[in-house]
Amino acid sequence: MNFLPASPGSVAAFTVIVVAVIGAFHFGVYHVNRAAPDKAKALTLRTTVVTIAWLGLLSWLVGSGTLQQFPFAGIPFFFGAVLLASLAVGLSPLGGRLAAGIPIAALVGFQAFRLPLELVLHAWSEQGTIPRTMTWNGQNWDIISGIVALMAMPFVHRSRALAVTANIIGFSLLLNVIRVAVMSSPLPIGWNVSPPLLLALHLPYALIGPVCVSGALIGHIVLTRALLIRRS
Repeated sequence: MNFLPASPGSVAAFTVIVVAVIGAFHFGVYHVNRAAPDKAKALTLRTTVVTIAWLGLLSWLVGSGTLQQFPFAGIPFFFGAVLLASLAVGLSPLGGRLAAGIPIAALVGFQAFRLPLELVLHAWSEQGTIPRTMTWNGQNWDIISGIVALMAMPFVHRSRALAVTANIIGFSLLLNVIRVAVMSSPLPIGWNVSPPLLLALHLPYALIGPVCVSGALIGHIVLTRALLIRRS
């Protein structure tokens, strides 16, 4: 299957978003443990090592061409691994500490990275790298999540209902993104789109799964736990 690389400028913008999401996660880990600086540094370092190992493993699988040799099995494996890892982190004790120690406004605002990400995806669609189904011209309306996060962030400290609404909207649109991504991939159950979605088989584009999709999902799980903690 042929894959048309995106422009260097759009790839650079995507890289900045990836770095920002990873950086925000690590800053959160340090922030919730800042009362004990030595512990905060140790936990942040441990998180960095695990993150590098995880992204390195997935990048090796993609870069080695292993997934490209078996796309029908490789793409579901890639998506499945990303979702399971996201659930594990979001529901872990670390996710609990993030929920208890990070302000609701910051957790809501974190989802704003999805706005520039959707702009990058739109550019990639215009360049022929991904199908139109993965943009707001198709069935991916995730840009709304980023807009809602930006608009709600300054006011959620006054209204828990607003934070809940932003969380529900963002999570619902994330589930839709996952649905559209699966159906736009070259799978037997997928749509007949051109070009098919092949980001998971090429670097650095494959990082959209373990960083951006995973980051959004972890963010929603942590925000949900934070809202439940505040209510109790």
